[in-house]
Amino acid sequence: MTGSKWASRYLQLLLGLLVWAWAMGLMLQLPAYGSSMTAWQLGQQCVVDLEAGHHQEAVVNCDGAIALDPKNFIYHLNRGLALYRQGDYSMALKAIDRAVTLQTQNYQGYYNRGLVQVALHDFSAAIADFDQALALASYSEKLPQVLANIYDDRGLARLMSHQEATAIDDFNRALALDQNDIRALFNRGCACHQMGHGTAALQDLNQVLSLDPHHIRAYLKRGLLRRSLGDERGALADLHQAADCARVQGQPYLYHHILTLMNAWQQPVVALG
Repeated sequence: MTGSKWASRYLQLLLGLLVWAWAMGLMLQLPAYGSSMTAWQLGQQCVVDLEAGHHQEAVVNCDGAIALDPKNFIYHLNRGLALYRQGDYSMALKAIDRAVTLQTQNYQGYYNRGLVQVALHDFSAAIADFDQALALASYSEKLPQVLANIYDDRGLARLMSHQEATAIDDFNRALALDQNDIRALFNRGCACHQMGHGTAALQDLNQVLSLDPHHIRAYLKRGLLRRSLGDERGALADLHQAADCARVQGQPYLYHHILTLMNAWQQPVVALG
């Protein structure tokens, strides 16, 4: 190789090393992810994570936002929501308690805390929170869907604590705001069934299935109701529909539960003795 070629090769290598050193210098100067983000930016990223179902990432971003702005009600509220959605109910309760302490006049804190209390089976505390949420939402929001959701969830808390009559009142209020509220119709049907009002329960479940013909639990509940009313053929038809929907929707636990129930119903009764 001639001297001119060696010089050219050397210059290329030197230029390459200089470019590499410059790039490495930039990389070393870059801040770690999130270190230059504002509390608002971290809070917005938390919302994006919540909408995408990335709950752990949402918690991390809320923690960052809270570190920068510890008295922001929304950051604590969204942190609690993320923890609730990933099933960490005790930590969710602590986060939402903090949010409510910071902002006592916002219905969302009481409503979200009520949802967590239902998950913890503390129904009396949940009902009290939903009462407060309704009072604040009725005063400040007056949005039909907001009120319907709170009535739905207070009704569910009452139903789960065996207060069927007052639960039905709540579901009626939700349906007055939205006549096609499937949750209210289904849960009112369940409440009517528990109270022994079979015809009313059947009407509600029929309406649920007219609005959503793939509602697994409505077929299952109607099947149980039909069997209690002596309609064995109709009951089995509903369980077949429920099983098909559960299989298509990828719910194996529910699918096998329904199959087990169907098999038990179809077993012959053998008299002993």
